[in-house]
Amino acid sequence: MSDTISFIVHLPSRPEVRERMRKMTFDVLDAMSAEPDFINTWVHEDLNDPDTLVIYENWACSRDYFLEHHLNKPYRQAFEAALPELLSHERRIEFLKGIRSYPGRLLSS
Repeated sequence: MSDTISFIVHLPSRPEVRERMRKMTFDVLDAMSAEPDFINTWVHEDLNDPDTLVIYENWACSRDYFLEHHLNKPYRQAFEAALPELLSHERRIEFLKGIRSYPGRLLSS
């Protein structure tokens, strides 16, 4: 599992821009899913705070490679520029090191 990186992103949007945040997030995720290092992602709505998206991502690269090569992609620029007006407070990213997997059945969308 050393050639992969997983992370969780918390995106707490302002209630008045919730739909715009979702659209821009989905646009980025649609584009990034075509990246050769992309494995998969799941987007969740926080049940305690429906204005917060929680995204779980898996990539076939190191953390350093992801940060250096994927965060600056052109399809992310408008999203990154808009975050200060979309977020109710700072985005949080939790990087994870996989130690074991338990593949199961796919969740429906």
